[in-house]
Amino acid sequence: VKHLSDEELYAYLSQDKHKAIAAFNEIYERYSSKIYTYCHKVLDNNEVADDIFQDTFTKFFEGAVNNAESTNLAAYLIKIARNLCLNEKSKKHNQNIPLDDFQLPVYDKSYENKEINELLETALDALPENYKEALIMKEFMDLSYKEIAEALHVSLSVVRTRIYRGKTRLREIMAPYIKDLTGN
Repeated sequence: VKHLSDEELYAYLSQDKHKAIAAFNEIYERYSSKIYTYCHKVLDNNEVADDIFQDTFTKFFEGAVNNAESTNLAAYLIKIARNLCLNEKSKKHNQNIPLDDFQLPVYDKSYENKEINELLETALDALPENYKEALIMKEFMDLSYKEIAEALHVSLSVVRTRIYRGKTRLREIMAPYIKDLTGN
């Protein structure tokens, strides 16, 4: 099944049990790391993100049995994961930190990669949700602008704008801390 296209694999999901399992396993192999990354970057709780990740593939499989055609598997999976994440966030009534109140703890000047990554994660969490989501899909999941547009149901120009503005805002948030790191 490794040689099959996404569309062929998707069609196999509605066939006999052995073909369906083989096709599902190949789809999981191709996309699980991207979906896992998305869930963990969007949600702050690892346990909840793991549950959403599993629910994504469960809902995907259930939907595939009833619908024998898909044109963009990556976008379809992201759409499912995104909806589940948004539902979870609305349940918890998560609120973003107002940017005016945004503060990071002061660290020793000898930063390690782990601390820089934590800084980036904190800065990413401070972004408006639509910028954060587009950046995660582009930078952490390596999706194309077209795939992001399909997953978010927006135009390519909206995706480009969100990514540009998100990166600009990230630079603004991180600039003082990077300046401290470099001593400039």
